[in-house]
Amino acid sequence: MSAPARLLPRYAAWSLDAALIAALLAPFLWDRVAHDLHALEQSFVAMLDTFYGAVARQLDASGAPDVFALASDTSIRPAVAALEVAVLRAMCVPTIAFALAMLMWQVAGEQSRWQGSPGKRVLRLRVVDRDGAAPGLLRSIGREFAGLLSWLTLNIGHVMAAVPPTHLALHDRVSGTRVVREDAPLPAWVRGWILLQAGVAAALTIALTGRLASLAQAAVERALG
Repeated sequence: MSAPARLLPRYAAWSLDAALIAALLAPFLWDRVAHDLHALEQSFVAMLDTFYGAVARQLDASGAPDVFALASDTSIRPAVAALEVAVLRAMCVPTIAFALAMLMWQVAGEQSRWQGSPGKRVLRLRVVDRDGAAPGLLRSIGREFAGLLSWLTLNIGHVMAAVPPTHLALHDRVSGTRVVREDAPLPAWVRGWILLQAGVAAALTIALTGRLASLAQAAVERALG
């Protein structure tokens, strides 16, 4: 007996797939990503040095920084533009590679006899069309492209899967598909897997915040001599 799959198992399945794809892509992208992240940090440091240098000059000249003068400072804008380019460069390749790999991964899974990716298979999820049949190839491809809408709505399209009774995400509605799950208890490890992700995300956020604060402090000290 199958019922509409709820948000929690759907997210758990997606995150399992994402972890597997990231592991497969890592050997090919590691050096490129590391290089781009290093360049991004250098651009960030250069922007900080430029900004705090301008602040220091204003302090020397008038004893107080002028926000409007800083906004029109011709030395700051190029540094900010260079940082924007570095951010795009660091994000572009891994994002495109991950998106393409995920598209092929999901479509291949939905076209298999399991009607779902390996992550969905582990959690007993299947993708079906409105009539409950296996989706055709074009429908599966369309479903993945429709998934862009769920991302572009800042994940509101994904969260729609939490709404009963149909638990349809935005891309389900657009593509005429549903995700169903066998009527069985959710494995106990699923909540642990999601808690692990939350812990890793929190640790990375703390580490990143600390690193940015350290770079900013160093830039202030350089500006003040």
